[in-house]
Amino acid sequence: MSVASHPSPVIYRPDAGLTNEEDLRLRRLLCRCFPYRPAFRRRRYLHDTPPQHRWFIVAEDGTLAGHAAVYDKTILVGGREERIGGVAEVCVAPAYRGRGHLKALLSAVHAFLRREGIPFSLLFGRPELYRSSGYRPIAAPIRSTDPFFRWWNPFKGTPMVHLVCGRPWPGGLIDLCGPTF
Repeated sequence: MSVASHPSPVIYRPDAGLTNEEDLRLRRLLCRCFPYRPAFRRRRYLHDTPPQHRWFIVAEDGTLAGHAAVYDKTILVGGREERIGGVAEVCVAPAYRGRGHLKALLSAVHAFLRREGIPFSLLFGRPELYRSSGYRPIAAPIRSTDPFFRWWNPFKGTPMVHLVCGRPWPGGLIDLCGPTF
């Protein structure tokens, strides 16, 4: 069976509505793409709570080819509350990479955030993967709750933002008001 050379349609599902079979298929994909994260063997999210929203790409042969999750979250930036879509667990199965799936997933996420009036999409990752989808690194200190010790720690990683509604990103310390996503 041939695999499509263009992105398959992106499917939205609220996390709370996933079936046991979908949960298993998603965890298999997450384990393949993030083998260094053993939490995915037991559950479909990394930290204490699952994201509210998920997007999937299913290949023509029925294989789960790609995934993105979003946390609807309020954080503090420079001491002011900002609503963001915290993008997490973005992945494309190795056999399906290079076909535009990442861009299709993020485009669907951005359209959803725009409809919901969420001005920013924030994620942590490698800038070279996300630049073409409009993400830019943020040069600001960031902190989050350490999920193991429950204290505030400086965060190590590359936070990137996509301006969903065109509003400029406010400057200042980024406080995730909880764990990373």
